[in-house]
Amino acid sequence: MIELRDVWFKYEGTEDYALKGISLEIEKGVVVAILGPNGSGKSTLLRTLNGLIPHFYSGEMKGAVLVDGVDTRDVPISELAKRVGLVFQNPERMFFSPTLLDELTFGPINLGVDPEEAKERAVGVARRLHLEHLLNRPPWNLSGGEMKRASIAAVLTMETPYVALDEPTQGQDVKTKEALIEIVDDLRREERTVIVVSHDVEWLVDVSPDSVILLDDGRIVAVGSGEEILTDVEIMRRCSLFPPICVQVARRVGLPPKLTPSSLLSCILER
Repeated sequence: MIELRDVWFKYEGTEDYALKGISLEIEKGVVVAILGPNGSGKSTLLRTLNGLIPHFYSGEMKGAVLVDGVDTRDVPISELAKRVGLVFQNPERMFFSPTLLDELTFGPINLGVDPEEAKERAVGVARRLHLEHLLNRPPWNLSGGEMKRASIAAVLTMETPYVALDEPTQGQDVKTKEALIEIVDDLRREERTVIVVSHDVEWLVDVSPDSVILLDDGRIVAVGSGEEILTDVEIMRRCSLFPPICVQVARRVGLPPKLTPSSLLSCILER
């Protein structure tokens, strides 16, 4: 379990806190979505989960973040990386290996995984994310969308129990978004925990998160099931977010909010 206990954090050189009194528990084996407007603290929250805050990003931190009972302040990032894999929103600076294959196998090999097994993992994940034809290419020569997929692949090859994804669908086509849904479903079946930050509410509907956390100005403003939060038009708009299209359509025609086209159609036919 990941637990945040009254976490406050402000970056060095800033006056305002990016996180303000965040308290939450994330159980193992669930999919959690974090939503909020730009600047609400979503990426900052993810950085606390694997120790980038406070070990890499300097600033003032209060409260505690516990990963399986271990305070992230008490162990180095290298140890936390074995538990929490983090995909950055902008991955351009995370690559350093001469080829994408080397990049994908680097993490597992450094954790003691046999090189051949690491290669099998890398090729399998690359195939699922439509990167197999790029394995011999330098990762910094990839397009923006390819880099994003490569960063996701690098985390997945680590097979960490917790996977944190920051805007995973950014710059991706429909085929990749569908592949990501399948990957999240697989992680759920393996009872691994997925924490995803995304503005793509239509994709989140298909992901069907177990819970949704809404952030605004560094604070949690709502927590509930995916259906509870994503169908709440008022609270979504209060956080400068557009509800899913089906919810908007249902509202316009005077029907109860529905998340999917099939449920909306059923409601219309029963009217």
